[in-house]
Amino acid sequence: MIDKNKIPASWEVVKLGEVCEIFQGYGFPIFMQGKSKGKIPFYKVGDISRNVQAGNQYLEFCENYIDDEELQKLKAKPYPKNTIVFAKIGEALKLNRRVLTKHSCIVDNNAVGLKATEIICSDLFLFFFLKRIKLEKYSRATTVPSVRKSDIEELEIPLPPLPEQHRIVSKIEEIFSELDKGIESLKTAQQQLKIYRQAVLKWAFEGRLTHENVKDGELPEGWKWVKLGDKGKLVSGQHILEKDYNFSKDGIPYFTGPADFGNCFPSVSKWTIYPKAIAKKNDVLITVKGAGVGKINLMNIEEAAISRQLMAFSSLEIDIKYIYHFLASRFHDFQRLGLGSTVPGIDRDTILNYQIPLCKLEEQTKIVSEIETRLSVCDKLEETITTALQQSESLRQGILKKAFEGRFVEQDPKDESASKLLERINAKRDETTNETRKKIIPKG
Repeated sequence: MIDKNKIPASWEVVKLGEVCEIFQGYGFPIFMQGKSKGKIPFYKVGDISRNVQAGNQYLEFCENYIDDEELQKLKAKPYPKNTIVFAKIGEALKLNRRVLTKHSCIVDNNAVGLKATEIICSDLFLFFFLKRIKLEKYSRATTVPSVRKSDIEELEIPLPPLPEQHRIVSKIEEIFSELDKGIESLKTAQQQLKIYRQAVLKWAFEGRLTHENVKDGELPEGWKWVKLGDKGKLVSGQHILEKDYNFSKDGIPYFTGPADFGNCFPSVSKWTIYPKAIAKKNDVLITVKGAGVGKINLMNIEEAAISRQLMAFSSLEIDIKYIYHFLASRFHDFQRLGLGSTVPGIDRDTILNYQIPLCKLEEQTKIVSEIETRLSVCDKLEETITTALQQSESLRQGILKKAFEGRFVEQDPKDESASKLLERINAKRDETTNETRKKIIPKG
């Protein structure tokens, strides 16, 4: 409930159903899907998410189109421009993603559209208000979260005079524009850090962190290429049946794949008393099957069972962190090598025959130190950027909160109050209704 005493006197508290029209979505038969061009865009919930994730306030791209004949078959009425659309069911509901229609379009039946009644409420004022609302709070208590049209109609909205709504929207857009510029700069810095990380690893294994004037395509003097299989041992993981592992910490840890991986070390979530293939402390865990092929972690516990999605490499001749960082630098190469089958994967021979540039152990240790010093600086900068990005979203919500409490722009006494506007519109509506009745009911 919105406390009317906490908003300006010229504002009114109304229900959404009083200030907008609510459109339901339409079922989209599979045989109509897949047309990348056409007259009318047909947006699915995934399209809404992709547009929001791309930073679009309006629906810019769509994967499906229909024509007039298909529109008639669906008995569908296109949403008008500036309709606010969002998911109304499932996990997508919890994401609270809102976007505006840029053109006349259709939206599927897992979504809903709200179009403001413009003589009462600004489209963008309603859009920004809805960005504050977490619809999952109003979800029906069912297995699959959902909201109905009637639930949305009953939501309360603080309604300022129409001119003030426009001033609020202008101020929000002005501040959000500056905020977006800051966010873009942070994301650019994030990308630059990613490039720098890759460069550090590349330089490290070209010998450029420990040698000057290294020629392109050549290793420093004293370095040589060797096969991993000639310098270490590789353990292939084996599958353990679901009944043979547990979550109650019985036995030894069991790692099933990159889902267990952290930034450097894995996290334990499963255990088994029936281990088949075991990785030891300081082994490098390599993902060899699935979409995560090439992802690696370093064992920091005494031992763990590993599934067939993983292999574990160990060596007594090479600094294990040297191997770890080298394999990390080759992620994209492993991804490439894993292509060519339904399930991406690399075999034992691929790893055993994979070549690594090798220098003396003392220099390996120095290279590892150089890498970790530089990457630790990156980690701290990354943490700062991530915190700033999280704070930017909190700041955005704080701005919207202030805006919809009437503390954002000055009230103008010349503005017609929301209550008087509603009275005038209702009176006009009643007058129109009465005139219509007189025309319908014959005299005498």
